[in-house]
Amino acid sequence: MSEQELSYEVAVKELQQIVDRMQSPECEVDEMCALTSRAVELLKVCRGHLTRTREDLKKLLENID
Repeated sequence: MSEQELSYEVAVKELQQIVDRMQSPECEVDEMCALTSRAVELLKVCRGHLTRTREDLKKLLENID
C-alpha cells in the first residue's frame, strides 16, 4: 500500500504503535531512528488528509450562501 492510499485512521494507528514501541525499555537507539523516520512519513500522510478535508469543507461552506 502506498503512502497516499493509507487512510488517516490507519496512519494514526501506526503512529500510536510507534509511540508505544519508542516508550518501551526494549527499544534500542538505532531502532528509534528508523521509527522516527517512519513517524515523520505518517505525519505527512495525516497532514495531507487533514489539509484536503479542510479545503473540501471550506468549499462546501462557501457554497451555502
